[in-house]
Amino acid sequence: MGDVTTPDDGQRRIGGRYLLSGKIGSGAMGTVWAGYDEVLRRRVAVKELRVPHGVGDREALDMRERILREARAVGGLSHPNVITVFDVVEADGEPVVVLELVPSRNLAEMISDHGALSDGQAAVVGYATAGGLRAAHRAGITHRDVKPGNVLVADDGRVKLTDFGIARNIADAPMTSAGLVLGSPAYIAPEVAAGQPVTPAADLWGLGATLFAAVEGRPPYDVGGDPVQTITEVVDGEVPRTRTGGPVAEVIAALMVKDPDSRMPLDEVRIRLRPLISDPDDPLYPGSPDAPTLASFVTPTPEPPAPYSPPERSSAVLEARPPAAAALAADPGPLPGPPSPRPLAPRPGTSPPPAPRPEPARARPRAPEPAPATLVQAAALVVAGALAVLLGTAAGWAVTRIAGGQSPLGTVTVTSADTALIPHLDPLGFDADVPVGWTPFAHEPLGGARTASFVSPDGTEEFSVERAESRDAALAGLTTDALGVDTLDQTPLLDDRLTYRTARGGQERATWLALVPAEGSAVWVARLTVPGDRGEGTTEALFDVLMAGFSTAGS
Repeated sequence: MGDVTTPDDGQRRIGGRYLLSGKIGSGAMGTVWAGYDEVLRRRVAVKELRVPHGVGDREALDMRERILREARAVGGLSHPNVITVFDVVEADGEPVVVLELVPSRNLAEMISDHGALSDGQAAVVGYATAGGLRAAHRAGITHRDVKPGNVLVADDGRVKLTDFGIARNIADAPMTSAGLVLGSPAYIAPEVAAGQPVTPAADLWGLGATLFAAVEGRPPYDVGGDPVQTITEVVDGEVPRTRTGGPVAEVIAALMVKDPDSRMPLDEVRIRLRPLISDPDDPLYPGSPDAPTLASFVTPTPEPPAPYSPPERSSAVLEARPPAAAALAADPGPLPGPPSPRPLAPRPGTSPPPAPRPEPARARPRAPEPAPATLVQAAALVVAGALAVLLGTAAGWAVTRIAGGQSPLGTVTVTSADTALIPHLDPLGFDADVPVGWTPFAHEPLGGARTASFVSPDGTEEFSVERAESRDAALAGLTTDALGVDTLDQTPLLDDRLTYRTARGGQERATWLALVPAEGSAVWVARLTVPGDRGEGTTEALFDVLMAGFSTAGS
């Protein structure tokens, strides 16, 4: 099982039978290789876990458990719209999952390259993905991260749901992982973003959000690439609607409903989309190389379906609704003083603020003591506290805020420069020291570069890192359109650093930005963003400390 050999041609063989060839892709959990099963003589995909150097024992254990959880989740499924798991072996002490190899592209890449899908194409995607999710839910499995990047469109037109890496079977034991965030910000269900337990209904929202991106050519939520503001918009903002009507738009509207119990069931989704597909028994994506061409694809004119109304609660409805799954559970010495703070760009319409006075080193401020509560309020806080213990940090910083009886998006503390830090080695290729308790996000916008973000426990402060091809490319992104804001004021670039202040919808944010050389002409773009009314000296000092611990991995 654990054998790893290297034949004469230099290819690796694992498990005594799987010969690895070219790399298909890589991500936060490791690398996916194209492989060949020498026993059954078929091509396979091999997902290999690689624990980055410097990751703690507990984090490494959680990574191993996550990849095994994916194998167990998908291994129990047999459905034409779900990637099949063939085997799990061990290589160099780490688990390796052998999967069905599907020559394909993911939906996010297709939307980025070719724009919005037609209603016929979106119907095939929705019908097939709903079928895969229905099979998973019937097996007691919630995917938890339905998005365009996890929907594969094969060269022969088949549609496959993949990456069950954060899926959970209701029979699984809780998995604790400090700072684990479920789902991707632009596609996460509002109740999950607000810290509520994850149920199969979250997959319904994810399916609706995926179809929204398919027909609109953009994510339903993406506030300037900022995960914190994006999640705030998901929780508090209006649900976006498609620009055109029709059966697909009606399905999207019925899936993207903030009340989880009112979302359209998967059976109903398939009933609504079925008339738009030429061959529902063998749904193939129109325009794929081996599928019928777009020119030959004629969408039949269906009878207009009756408007969808959420079903009444009854025992009959329980058969159509997926079963609910339980939620996924979950000191260095003083640092040297930072250099003098640089002036921050003034708020729009105001005179420049006076230079901040040096602040003495102090312990990280604590949240204010709560006011005396009534017995009912106290009981509610006890229940919320017990919920936080049971869930751990499964839903990120939001659960922590809710358990304390506070709004999950409100302001609590300011992180100071002497806060405790923890080393982080990111798959993007950088090392950084980040404050203890800050939650990591991986933000992957359509057609954009992946961003690694770390969000404070109260959800108001964010340290983010992305890679740009050059300094000019990085600075070109500092526009109101690119940032998704109404106003922008910035200081000149000095020693590869600058600050800027933005406003959007009456909310001001202040950002410290630094450019760090990467390979060749590429640069890392590191930012610390806080609410506009935060103490400038404290935040500037924190940014200096964070940048002192930042470097390209291996340097």
